[in-house]
Amino acid sequence: MAIKSKGKTKARPASKGPRHGPVPVPKPFAQRRWVQLTALFIAGILAMMAFVWATNGLRRERASNRAASDLASRQQALSQWKAILEPQITAVGQLQGDIPPTVASDVTAALTALASGKTTTTKASALTSSAKGLRTAAKAIDTFDLAGTITERGFDVAAAGALTASKAEIVEALRLYQQAAELGALALISPKHPDRQLAEHGKAVSDSATTLLQAGWNRYASTLKLSQLSAGGTPAVGTGLGG
Repeated sequence: MAIKSKGKTKARPASKGPRHGPVPVPKPFAQRRWVQLTALFIAGILAMMAFVWATNGLRRERASNRAASDLASRQQALSQWKAILEPQITAVGQLQGDIPPTVASDVTAALTALASGKTTTTKASALTSSAKGLRTAAKAIDTFDLAGTITERGFDVAAAGALTASKAEIVEALRLYQQAAELGALALISPKHPDRQLAEHGKAVSDSATTLLQAGWNRYASTLKLSQLSAGGTPAVGTGLGG
């Protein structure tokens, strides 16, 4: 039987902990893949927004330049038309800006009096002279090539149609005033002196002329406003044909 040793026992060494492998150094934030992809995505969106903004800006600039060019072209064409129309109207009437002008007031006054059976101081020769002036004005306006003047000058279909319609109405109105003046002159030199039936007919023709003139002038003035221009001028006294 073995005898245990009473000597001092040898201490056992402490167990070693688990060995750690090398710890990788974390990448900088800017070098991480998901950060780079996110940055690229945001940069792409910003670049697209900048491209769209620049493209829209160029379009707006081109549209603005085109609009300014069209406006200048329209104003030039309308100024040529104004230079013909308004002096001819002034020769036989009185301009009142956007309001339809008063034309052949001596003719309408004489016919109104004669149709009512009243006397008038207007002479037949004065009405004949007024008729000649109205015929001259109508011819000068009618012979102006308005269609050729406004073609390819920036007018849309509606504006071009309104201008040509206003010209036709104004010319026809002046010719009706001319007929009314001639009827008034005939009424004054009629053997019945005056011939009331002729005067009434002339008054009706004059009323039709006034309606046409108002419609034509309103179209004309409205079209000018669209191009930042105004019709007529400051109302003056003493324009128009004397009785």
